[in-house]
Amino acid sequence: MLNKLTLLTFIVCLATILPTQALALSEEASTEFKVIMHLSLEELGQRATSLLEEKHPNVNWSKHDFPRYVFNDLETEAAYKVATIRSNLLGKVNVSDDNIVIPCYCTCDNFGHDNLLYCFYKNGDPKEGYDNHGSQCAICIRQALLAFLWEDLGANHQEIMAGMKEKFAEVIEKYHNH
Repeated sequence: MLNKLTLLTFIVCLATILPTQALALSEEASTEFKVIMHLSLEELGQRATSLLEEKHPNVNWSKHDFPRYVFNDLETEAAYKVATIRSNLLGKVNVSDDNIVIPCYCTCDNFGHDNLLYCFYKNGDPKEGYDNHGSQCAICIRQALLAFLWEDLGANHQEIMAGMKEKFAEVIEKYHNH
């Protein structure tokens, strides 16, 4: 009886530890995560564009009917493409819980943006069409590209959020700690 109880306890402990460790980034991925965190906006745009081409070579982007402002520069275009193909990575309609979505760290929450997806889609809803805010805000663009590149490394939502909070600590301190 004791052996069965010990074995059961071991299995329960193992089951609670393994999922957490399985989600953790490898040492190599963690190093690359930090490298990506410190890239310039232009470098993020280049990397994200390359990754979009690699991961989504057959996407017909013209069918998405992007507005002209999406093509301001490579970074903006890449961010809107990320929002188009990975909208659930950036946010969900009417959700502001950062355990579920990525909050935007510019000050757009002052005009009703619940999460990062709202910066690229009106009311955070792809069905409502594009919002131009993301095209005018380097913070929004940077956040979308970081999330996309970090996710590709295997980062989970908690790791992406930790990276965002580290990268944007000064902005968060200044504008979001009320």
